[in-house]
This record gives sequence, C-alpha cells and structure tokens, in this order.
Amino acid sequence: MAWKDKRGLLNSEQKDENENTNTNNDNDNTNGTARMEDILNEVLVDDDRGLQRRHFVNTTLLVHFFGPKGKREIRYEEFRKFMEDLQTEVQELEFHEFSKGLDCISQVDFAKILLRYTYLESEDYDLYLERLVERIKLEQGITFIEFRAFCQFLNNLDDFNVAMRMYTLADRPISQEEFRRAVRICTGTDLSSHVIETVFQIFDTDDDGHLSHREFIGVMKDRLHRGFKIASKSEGFDAFKNCLKQELRVT
Repeated sequence: MAWKDKRGLLNSEQKDENENTNTNNDNDNTNGTARMEDILNEVLVDDDRGLQRRHFVNTTLLVHFFGPKGKREIRYEEFRKFMEDLQTEVQELEFHEFSKGLDCISQVDFAKILLRYTYLESEDYDLYLERLVERIKLEQGITFIEFRAFCQFLNNLDDFNVAMRMYTLADRPISQEEFRRAVRICTGTDLSSHVIETVFQIFDTDDDGHLSHREFIGVMKDRLHRGFKIASKSEGFDAFKNCLKQELRVT
C-alpha cells in the first residue's frame, strides 16, 4: 500500500498506483472465477437428476474401438465384422443351451428358441408347440449352420415384410416355395428345406401348406427384441401376471 503524506492523504501518483493495483486484483479475481467455473463445468453436470459429478468411463469396448486415448478411428468393415462375431457368439450360446453338447437341436427346441422372447399368451405358446409335435413325421435335428442362417434371415425381417407386401397385394397366404424365394431375395442365401418345413409346421394354422406371413412376422419381431420391447405399462396384478409368464417362458 502506498504511504500517506503528513496529512494522512495520498498524492495523485499514489492514488493512480493504488487504483491500478485494485483493478488488477479485480481482473485476477474475475479470471480466477471464470477458470473455476470452467473446471466445475468439466467435472460437474446439472441435469434432471440435479448437480452431480461427470463420469468418464473408458469401457473395454470404447478402448477396443478407439484406443486408450479415444483418438483411433474404426472402419465400417471392422465394425461390421465385430457385430457379426458378436451375434454368432450369442447364437452359439443359445444353440448350445438346447443342444446339450450335441451337433443338433430338435425341431421342438428350435420352436422354443423362436418363441422364447415373444409376448404370446401361455395358451397360444403351448398351441404352437403342440401343433408342431403333432405334425412331425420324422424327427430330424437342426444344425447350428441352419440355425444361424435362419437368425441372419430374421435380421432382414423388414426387407422380407416389404417383399411379401409387394408380392401378395391381397395379403394371401404364401407357399413354402414363395417363402424360400423371398428369403433368397432379401438375404442372398437359401434356407434349408427342413428349416422352412419346420417353420410352416409351427405357423401354418390349418395345415394347408400355406403361411400367414403377417402372423409370422408379428411373432418374429418380438423375438428380435429379445424381451426388451417397450410395451404399454401395466400395474398391479396384471403386471405381476405378465412378468411371471415371461419368466416361466424364458426359464
């Protein structure tokens, strides 16, 4: 602080020096406050759950895709291969759960896998399985290659639906040959005759060799969501009953 004169007052030079010092202190305080706000904005986030610390978590998947520093780029082909390998592993787990170490699963097990995550009522679920059991003439297993090919077809279910709507303007049932042709158009591959026959045995309601593709697509779309489909919220005993049915079907 500048010294006062004999009268206890500051001269003009001393006043200017003191004012400049105060101004610099104010600027430093302002800059310090701004820097502190920037730091807090980086560390904290204020959302609908209130003020809380930001969480930056480098998951294994993020590190795998973009490297430890997050600067690596991933190509489309690399990501596509990752997704295909991931889907194959999930399909293998599901297949081996029913195959019990064998190379094939039964046709009934195949039907259980298809209907596993659907929102069918218990009576309808049992009806599909009973219909299949009654129509099986010769038990023939389904290999993982056949099962995987069908799962790949389900990934193109929307394209199949469009093809069917264009082909059957009157929404008439389709035959096995028409079904096979539509699958080939959508996926570029063929399903085995055995798998297609099993699908028709499950979903052909009157056993006339034709399939209502609308019903089939409706059920298979539930299967694709794997139980994560957002449905209308129910409460009370109805919610408990639906939850119990779903758990019993999965287990």
